[in-house]
Amino acid sequence: MTLPSITLPIQVPEAVPLLLHPAIVHFAIVLPLVILFIELINLFTKRKALSISIYALFVLLMVIYVAAYITGVTDGREAGALLNDEGAADLKSHKLLGTYLIYFALLPIILKIVSFFVDKGWSRALYSLALILLIALTFYQGNKGGKLVYKHGANVASQQALEERLEELTFELEDYKELLADSNEDNVSAADTNVTVHDSNATLAGATDIENNGTKAASTENNVTTVRVKNDDNSIKKSDINSSK
Repeated sequence: MTLPSITLPIQVPEAVPLLLHPAIVHFAIVLPLVILFIELINLFTKRKALSISIYALFVLLMVIYVAAYITGVTDGREAGALLNDEGAADLKSHKLLGTYLIYFALLPIILKIVSFFVDKGWSRALYSLALILLIALTFYQGNKGGKLVYKHGANVASQQALEERLEELTFELEDYKELLADSNEDNVSAADTNVTVHDSNATLAGATDIENNGTKAASTENNVTTVRVKNDDNSIKKSDINSSK
């Protein structure tokens, strides 16, 4: 079941230091338990001072919850960019449940005040039930936060370093692919150039052969003509001699 999206009227400043969230959430988890233990003790002691201390602890609890929300948003900004799709979805769900917890924490406080003015069994029972439910939700929220750290590596320095190195290697791989593609294009161009040169050489060779053959043919023709001229001269000379006789 997906919870409806709600927000807090709080603007989280950029100047909040990182990694305060893990320390603060420990108080957010422990304080409801402390309140429950004090309530159990006060069932037998009936001391007014303990009741007053419970109200003070509830005020402190609200402050801790808001601080956990602010520091969680700050750490989430840092971790969100390095998480995969599943981790990013879990981070979003963790933030939403934290918002619900802040609003829900007002319920046991209100019921505690009601039980103070209406000293009835049902009012105390509703208050106790709301307090136990708040504890259960807080533990569930803590478990989800632990999965973000131990399963998805949120805000873990070594995990972030690995993710950044992986990103660098991915960029380097893309550069190598581009260089390889350019090299293949150069090889294709060189092959085309070699083919063109080969065709040019073949054309030149063919033209040279034709020219040589033409020259040889012309030389042969000249020789034939010369022989014919000589033969004609010889024939004329023989005719002249015969005539003289």
